[in-house]
Amino acid sequence: MRRLVGLTVGLLFACSGTDPIVTPRDGGVRDGGPRDGGPRDAGPRDAGSRDAGDAGPERGGGFDDLVVLVTLDGTPIEGATVKQGGAERSWTTGPDGTVTVELDPTAYGRKGVVASHPDARSFGVDDIGETGRITIDLVRFDRSDNLAYPYGDPGEPTRRDSTAQCAHCHITINEDWFASPHRSSANNPHVHDLYAGAAAAFDSAAACADAGGTWAQGIGPGTAAAASRCYLGTGALEAVNSACSAPPCETTSTEFAGCADCHAPTIPGELGGRDLLEAVDFAYDYGVSCDACHRVESVVLTDPPGVAGRLRFLRPSEEAPITLGAGGFLPLTFGPSLDVPNPRMGGVPRQHFREAQLCAGCHEHEDAPVRSGDTIDTTRWPDGRLPFQSTFSEWSAGPMSPSTPCQECHMPPAADRMNGADLQNLSDAVIGIAGGWRRAPGEVRRHSWYGPRQPEARMLELAAAVFVDKTVQGGALDVAVRVKNVGAGHALPTGEAMRSVVLAVEAHCGTERLVATGGDAIPDFGGAVATKVGGDWAQWSDAEVGDVVRVVARPGGFIDYDGPLSFARSARTPAARGMPIEIVVGASTVVSVDANGAVAFDSPLPSGDVAYLVRGADTPADGAPAALLAGAPGFGFMRVLVDRDGERMVPHFLAVDVASDNRLMPQASHTSQHQFATTCADPIVTARLYYRAYPHAIADARGWSNPDQRMIEVRR
Repeated sequence: MRRLVGLTVGLLFACSGTDPIVTPRDGGVRDGGPRDGGPRDAGPRDAGSRDAGDAGPERGGGFDDLVVLVTLDGTPIEGATVKQGGAERSWTTGPDGTVTVELDPTAYGRKGVVASHPDARSFGVDDIGETGRITIDLVRFDRSDNLAYPYGDPGEPTRRDSTAQCAHCHITINEDWFASPHRSSANNPHVHDLYAGAAAAFDSAAACADAGGTWAQGIGPGTAAAASRCYLGTGALEAVNSACSAPPCETTSTEFAGCADCHAPTIPGELGGRDLLEAVDFAYDYGVSCDACHRVESVVLTDPPGVAGRLRFLRPSEEAPITLGAGGFLPLTFGPSLDVPNPRMGGVPRQHFREAQLCAGCHEHEDAPVRSGDTIDTTRWPDGRLPFQSTFSEWSAGPMSPSTPCQECHMPPAADRMNGADLQNLSDAVIGIAGGWRRAPGEVRRHSWYGPRQPEARMLELAAAVFVDKTVQGGALDVAVRVKNVGAGHALPTGEAMRSVVLAVEAHCGTERLVATGGDAIPDFGGAVATKVGGDWAQWSDAEVGDVVRVVARPGGFIDYDGPLSFARSARTPAARGMPIEIVVGASTVVSVDANGAVAFDSPLPSGDVAYLVRGADTPADGAPAALLAGAPGFGFMRVLVDRDGERMVPHFLAVDVASDNRLMPQASHTSQHQFATTCADPIVTARLYYRAYPHAIADARGWSNPDQRMIEVRR
């Protein structure tokens, strides 16, 4: 019986770019260097080269069954997995550590087998000899997390010349990731604005003063060095550090709101509780990089989000015989596949890479109010915690759980890729341990994490359906518009609570736009310059000539919507779900404004209960800055957070309550009603659904781009 020994010593890597060679401890079979040169390992691949699979299978050996004995630290181990490289089936060793593998002669490349165990790096051989029996010795890896581990360089599409960079071999995966939101999670200027209470868009003292901010010296994101910045609004640092009464708080803060635990997980050293402004170099430039996700050894859903607890990182601590470009430590990489024995990877299979639990490591956030001194209404929230983000819970309660995890949609199959190292582009690859095995079509997934910020994925277009019904009688047009979540496996919208989906409804007779006479109004999160409930509606300090004041009535009662989770119809009364019925009344245009803010209108302002001052176009254009639509005919869907002063649509670090949450769960729908006066027998109704990333007030104050992204438009 041939004996193959797991990776412990004898790794010979030429850092200039040659392939790894594994020399077993007992002088056994060499397990890493290809017999005939192996894959080319430097420079970009030739897209026009011969498909590596064209060589067909290499049978090798005169048998169809192979007896494999697997030991762990020298002792036969039950429950180890043995898999033929590139084949579909796998086997589990019995009490004596052995299993008979039925080799698939149609598998491409070298006939090889790989043994894996949760406590050891995978090890295998792609030259099994002629005896029909082999022994594979696995070696336990050290389970102590290494604080001294220097996170690796993922590389970039234009910077991947070194084998120390993930991009050197994993070209297309790196290209996907580089264009994804994960890559920019730590350097996103909006995140840093909210973190520090800043406004990076105003990059001079004069611009900052014009915006109403304070120009002061703090710490520059990504630099860890002193820098002058514009401070405007309350940031997370001010909220959680009572000793800081106003930004800048960077140099005095001792609490950091957990932001870096998900946004910058690869800050070297201690895990969790780090200052986001500690993120420099790779940690800042690359956010959630390869060396973040593939250090996740396990996921503990009961712990806090991020690397503080829920994502259990394990960074390699065993010294390598030579420097490998990772600080001299033996590679240790967790991933989804059972047959990745290349010693440069140090692969260990973990099932959570195929499950939604991995994504829940950050995309699920429930916590008590975090601002110093804030309290919570325990009659509404008995456990004292608010659901700031609940994407995983929404999916878990929906019809796509558990059969369709997050990865199915947000990491779609890449059918053109033979394996994660782009075997299809290697003209001289040897399919096996060094070059990897050919995967079934679709087994390799895009590392793109598609979402609403990537229009090419068309996820917004596929998420919802809109249905319009209309009737005309006696000069009145009645319209019913139903919006249904048909494509998302979670609520629509989901994630960050500042997201919203807005429905705008119009009616025309030819080019004449019809006047709304009643029906549902778009709520305040549709956007307004100012809002008044009662008070003097002839006085608007922010008004400009040409602005419009829309008036809505609150006839009493609350919308009986069916929201997600704790806002489901069965969980709370309509009043506790917090959306008062608002009916369109009418609007007037501002024709003059005096020095004291008193305004005159083109027609008498109609009476009602709420008035919204709005500015600009009232027909949103796809990709244009978000139109101010509060009070217009339509509807909207959002989780609305409120602070201790009753301010609505606030960032989560200021929230003490969720006022309402009418977002649509998977396959759920909501129908709104609208009335117009019509001058023709067959008016055209247009219903447009838009996705918005931020509330108008937050984006406008900080100078953020906040476009309307059209999801769907229906005309009838």
